[in-house]
Amino acid sequence: MTEGGSVELQGLLDRLRQGDREARQLLLERACERLRRLAGKMLHGSFPDLARRHEVDSVVHETWVRLLQALDKAEPATVADFFRLAAHKFRQVLLDMAQGERRRAQREVLGLSGADSQECNPSAANTTYDPARLALWTDFHEKVAMLSEQERAVFEMHYYLELPQAEIARVLELHPRKVSYLWIAATEKLGEGLDVL
Repeated sequence: MTEGGSVELQGLLDRLRQGDREARQLLLERACERLRRLAGKMLHGSFPDLARRHEVDSVVHETWVRLLQALDKAEPATVADFFRLAAHKFRQVLLDMAQGERRRAQREVLGLSGADSQECNPSAANTTYDPARLALWTDFHEKVAMLSEQERAVFEMHYYLELPQAEIARVLELHPRKVSYLWIAATEKLGEGLDVL
């Protein structure tokens, strides 16, 4: 996103805080394509087993709905605040889907899914669902909430929203070296205790 893009988003946020309902829709439309790219990246990178059962558009739609609800209650004052809110909602959607997938897999293994006998076969479930991998990525994304506020902001904006570190520095009003330091600190903390990513 260019500096002009940030200025445009800030203008929409200002209009939103002044009660302009159209600004909310424009703001979300502006974020929609970025959310689609992120949903694809996260589904196929972090949650490949979820990608077999959920389409990118379903993740984007759920995130969109949650953002709409959140913007009814919260009015992000800055572009950084909006990006943090979007990343938070995006992470919630993925973790909720992972949790639902985990419950579904447990029902299948126990033969409680209500599906036909072929789908209830535990060996079939094991070939389409890797609980260890899903648990690893779920733990990873849950650990994001435990980072310090600045580390979490930098991580969410760079990892989930794919903003370059230079743009993050502008949005958060930090020196680029500070952003780099926070990114490294965040990734080191997130990697602790995880065998493989």
